[in-house]
Amino acid sequence: MNLQLFYLQPAVLISADMAAPLASNGTVPAVPVTPHRRQFPHWASCIAQFFLALVFFAGLSPAPAAAETPVSIDMKLLVISADGNEPVFAGIKSILNQIGVPYDTLIASVTPLTAQTLSDGLGAGRYQGILLTTGNLAYYDATTNVYQSAFSALQWQMLWQYEADFRVRQATLYTYPAGAPDNYGLTPITAVGTDTTPIQASLTTAGQQLFGYLNPASPISIKNAWTYLAVPGSSTNPVPLLTTADGYTIASVYTYPDGRQNLAITTDGNPELTHTLLLGYGVINWVSKGFFLGERKIYLNAQPDDMLIGDDLWDIGALKDATGLSYRMTGEDYGRLITWQNNLRASSTNTAQIRLELPFNGEGASGIYPNDSLTPAVRNNPNQFKWISHTYTHALLTDISYADAWTELDLNNTVTQKLNFTRYSKDSMIQPEISGLGNPEFLRAAKDFGIRYILSDTSRSGWNNPSPNAGFYSTIEPSILIIPRRPTNLYYNVSTPAEWTSEYNYFYAPGGLFPTWDHALSYSEVLDKESEIWLRYLLKYDVDPLMFHQSNLRAGDVTNSLLGDLIDATMKKYNSMYKLPIRSPSQHDAGVLMAARMAYNASGVSGQILLGATNSISLKTINPVEAPLTGISYGNSKESYGGQTISTISLGANGAATIPAPAW
Repeated sequence: MNLQLFYLQPAVLISADMAAPLASNGTVPAVPVTPHRRQFPHWASCIAQFFLALVFFAGLSPAPAAAETPVSIDMKLLVISADGNEPVFAGIKSILNQIGVPYDTLIASVTPLTAQTLSDGLGAGRYQGILLTTGNLAYYDATTNVYQSAFSALQWQMLWQYEADFRVRQATLYTYPAGAPDNYGLTPITAVGTDTTPIQASLTTAGQQLFGYLNPASPISIKNAWTYLAVPGSSTNPVPLLTTADGYTIASVYTYPDGRQNLAITTDGNPELTHTLLLGYGVINWVSKGFFLGERKIYLNAQPDDMLIGDDLWDIGALKDATGLSYRMTGEDYGRLITWQNNLRASSTNTAQIRLELPFNGEGASGIYPNDSLTPAVRNNPNQFKWISHTYTHALLTDISYADAWTELDLNNTVTQKLNFTRYSKDSMIQPEISGLGNPEFLRAAKDFGIRYILSDTSRSGWNNPSPNAGFYSTIEPSILIIPRRPTNLYYNVSTPAEWTSEYNYFYAPGGLFPTWDHALSYSEVLDKESEIWLRYLLKYDVDPLMFHQSNLRAGDVTNSLLGDLIDATMKKYNSMYKLPIRSPSQHDAGVLMAARMAYNASGVSGQILLGATNSISLKTINPVEAPLTGISYGNSKESYGGQTISTISLGANGAATIPAPAW
């Protein structure tokens, strides 16, 4: 009998929410990480196997659980962890939280699984799908000093009986392909680390159907994750989904004689690993049978502040930005920016909707700049971009009076009429240096002016998203929603590749303020590092806007602009992985999305699949909600995204609705 005897885990990648570069192993510098993995020598493995077998099977000859006739199933997933410490446990929870799928967790070594956990015994199932962190739920029991399964044989039988009776699918997120309680139809060959040599795995025909949002032309790179290499036990079952060039199966679906199905992944994962982010949605969608509460879309909103005025510049010789150098965009820069954006939008269906949102300071168009070519260029072609107020003079709002704040907003709003802006929402603004969040006078003036969406900075303590795609309602003026915005390492004071690499290396090269790399990076290397951070925001369905500055839009001799090059580098990576169109919301649109997500989180909405001759879904809520249902086509508020229909169901307080459900 061959049992998994130890749990192997990769280095945990720390979130790149702060504007810090990713180190060569994918981690954020200066933050400790867990060891790559734990392994035992062969003799220890044999001893552990002996004791694990005793613990698992001693005295247990379970009788099959009584079969149950399903009547209903709650629209909720159950995530079962052995001890709560597996990196894939954090990984799958992160993806579920991003999408908004309701789920419960069970730490099996702490809370025993019972039949009542899964159903009421009268045909009401509590879970639409089951996700196991590991294939055998192995964990280290400090009291017995052995590695053992967190489930007894009886508990495994309970789980399998529920899945068979209610036709509920299961996924094992990190699967050792042999031994007890199941080998999932796989035969193990070997195991490898991928820290230095990534594994390249490609989607099979079946995998292209299940992970239909991924670009099948590009392999999935598995890195920084211990991986078991296995082959199917037969030519027909399991069905491989993701395989290596050598024929090893990384993901597969096994079908049991009683109709149960399991999707097994044989590589580890965590919230920051690219392959975890790429595969996670497909696993959740499959285990839910293609319909669930929640939704996912890809968002990009780049906001280069200070349009129409100038910014200080980094002095490469002095290594500072206080030497009097500055830059303000020209009309030529503006024209080149339009050409670049048009080319980007035409380059693929993924990028066809991308449109920059330009935060502007209207004083710059008032004649204060001699030989001004930018203002006429903007006036002649204003609506290639979205526009958003950044105050008239770039006034800091920390201590500003009500009257002065109103004047700043009113004067800037007047400029939109003079420059013929139509892609503009008066209810949104960006505060200079993200100031004014605690100033009642500014907030009162903003509220009275009609402002409903302002910003915070995710890198400042207490202002990161409290939960995915959620913000804050101002405690001073509750009608104002504060949207977290992400800073970047494309600094406000750089306009050329030389300036950017100089300042970047000033911080991160050997001898820099925060030494991270083993050499000073080139421009292409900086683009690679920073595009990797942005890529993760996209793969996490993050709606937060990103901060840049107008100096980053200076047209280069051989480059588009710093921001253009960064977006191009990010899109090249994204397009190689996904075939999902990127939505490009304005700050107003992001505020609407964020408010809807916050209402959804607070609504208490629940769904139940009612099984019968004609299946239906019963929805109930406590607070008002616009509830997104992926995989459901119902009502007038629906859209298609990624090959699936997403319907939005409106429910009032203590509301209820019954809608048709797909076959189960």
